[in-house]
Amino acid sequence: MIRFPATLQADVGKHMPIVRETRFEDTCEISGIRHGTSAVGEILTFREKDIIIATIQRSAKVTLRWQPHANAYVGSLGGVEFQTPGPKSQAFRTRR
Repeated sequence: MIRFPATLQADVGKHMPIVRETRFEDTCEISGIRHGTSAVGEILTFREKDIIIATIQRSAKVTLRWQPHANAYVGSLGGVEFQTPGPKSQAFRTRR
């Protein structure tokens, strides 16, 4: 085990960079555009402002792509269009 002088040990935490991280939930609310019904979808794949692949009630798999003009993810399955604003996010700061 390496021992550092007491003054060095006190300074170690001060010089570590603070990093901002964002974590996203693994579910999101997916709503049908025409009928307005909504369901909670479990996210299988997520890339922010790109794509969401989710399952609805663990029986239907839907792919939603980011649409900047709508500011939402939009996709269709079986002739029904779905949209979601995406999963909720939490931003926090941490030291590395």
